[in-house]
Amino acid sequence: MESRPEPRRRVVAAFLGTAAMLYFGTGLTPIPWLTWIAPLPVLLLAPRVPLRTALLVAFGSYLVSTANSWAYYAHSQDVPLPAGIGISLGYSVAFTLGAWLFRAWVLRGWPLLAAFSVPAVWVTLLYVAASMNPTGISGTLAGSQVGVPVVLQTVSVAGAWGVEFLVMLAPALLAAVRFAPRRVAATMLALTLAVGVFGVLRLSDKQGPTQRVAAMVHDTAPWGVDISSARGQALFDAYTEAVTALGDDVDTVVLPEAAFGVDDATLPQLRESVATLAANRHVTVVVGYHRDSGGRKYNESMAATGDGQAPVSYLKHHDTVSVLGDDLAFVPGTHTGLAICMDVNFPDPARDYAQAGATMLLVPAADNNEDGWQHAHTAVLRGVENGLSVAWAGRYGTAMIADGRGRVLAEQHVGTGDAITVVVASVRPGDGDTPYTRIGDWAAWLAIAITIASAGLLILRRKRTTSDDSAVAIPSTEPVSADA
Repeated sequence: MESRPEPRRRVVAAFLGTAAMLYFGTGLTPIPWLTWIAPLPVLLLAPRVPLRTALLVAFGSYLVSTANSWAYYAHSQDVPLPAGIGISLGYSVAFTLGAWLFRAWVLRGWPLLAAFSVPAVWVTLLYVAASMNPTGISGTLAGSQVGVPVVLQTVSVAGAWGVEFLVMLAPALLAAVRFAPRRVAATMLALTLAVGVFGVLRLSDKQGPTQRVAAMVHDTAPWGVDISSARGQALFDAYTEAVTALGDDVDTVVLPEAAFGVDDATLPQLRESVATLAANRHVTVVVGYHRDSGGRKYNESMAATGDGQAPVSYLKHHDTVSVLGDDLAFVPGTHTGLAICMDVNFPDPARDYAQAGATMLLVPAADNNEDGWQHAHTAVLRGVENGLSVAWAGRYGTAMIADGRGRVLAEQHVGTGDAITVVVASVRPGDGDTPYTRIGDWAAWLAIAITIASAGLLILRRKRTTSDDSAVAIPSTEPVSADA
C-alpha cells in the first residue's frame, strides 16, 4: 500500500495546484471550467494543517496566480500599476478570509456553513470594493462564465454577484462533502438542477424578429481625431467606405469611443456628416466622440437614424476625467439605448435602461488590447442581467455582438494593421426587464448577511472551550491546530 505523502509535499501540492488553476482560470483570457475547481486544493488542505499554514497557502496561491495580469497592470491606463497591486492583494485577502472561515467551521462540525462562508466573504469584499471604486469592477470570476450560457442565465435573477457566488461555492461544497456527505451532496444536487434547468429553459426561448447589427473599429486610429483635420476627414471617409460595403440588410452600425474629436465649432460638422451617412445608407450609425467645450471634456456618443431624424447624443455616466452625464438616450423610434465603455463596469445605466423599456444596448468603447475580451464580456453580463442584447465596438480591444441571453454571436479582436475590423450578426432584441432589473443586488446583500452571521457566530463560539476544534475526525498525518 502506498504511503501517505509527507505534509510538506501536501502543502506544496495544494499551493501549486490552486495557483496554477487560478492563473489559467482567471485574468484576461480565462478557461471557464478551471475557475470552478481552482480553489479546491487549498480548501481541502485548510482543515488538515495549522491555521498559519492554511492562511499563508491561501494568500500566496492567489497572489501568485494574479501574475497573469501583472504585465497588463504595468502599462494599462484603465488599471494602472498601483490599482493593479491593490486588486491582486484584495483578491488574495478575500480568498484567504474565505479559507479561514471554511477551516474554522469544518473543524467545528458545520460543513455547510463552512462551504457557504467561502463565496459569501468573497462576494462581500468584492461588492464593497466595487461600490467604492470610481472605475467600478470588471474581470471578476463571473465574467469567465460568459462562454457558458447555461450558467450565465442565473445572472438574470441574481446579477453577476449570483454567478460569482456559485463559482466560489462549487469548490467549497466539494471540499466539504466528505464531512457531511448526504447534506452537502443534496445541496450540490439541488443547486446544480436549479441552475441547469433554469438555464436550459431560458435558452430555449422562441426566436423572434432579428436585426442585422455591425460593430466596426479602425485598427490603429488614435483617440479623438479632429474631425475638421485632413486626418479626421480621411478616417471618416474610411468608415463611410466600410459602412457602404456592408450589405443592405444591416440596420445598425456602431463605431468606437472617441472615434473623433470636436469642439463647439466643429460639432455641427460631425453631426451633419454622421446624419448624411445614415440617411444615404438607410442605416442607424452610432459613433463615439470626444468634445472640448469651455475648457471641460465631454465623452459622448451620437446616434443618427436612416430616416432623417435629428441625431441624439449621450453623455457618458461613468468616467474619471470627463464631465459626467445622468440622462438616458435612445435611438429615435426604438427601444435601443446608448452607453459608453466604463458604463458597463457598474449596474447602471444598463439597469436604468431596462427599467425604461430598452431591449438593446449599443456601446462604443476603448480598451488596452489585452483587456478587450474581458471588458466586452463584462458588457455581456450587464446585458444578461437586464435582458439586453449588446453591440460593443472597442478601440484597441474587441468588436462583439451578443444577444440578451449572453450568447456571443460575433466577436473579433481588433487588429494592428491600418484597416477596419468589422463584425456583423443577426441579433434578436432582448426581452428587457428581468427579475434582477426589478430587485437589484439582492445576492450581494445575502452574501453580506451570511458573512456577518458566519464571522459573528465564530466570534461567539470562541468563548467556548477550544475542544470544539476536534469535533470532526480528519484523516491526516499531522495534528490539526486548535487555533480558530
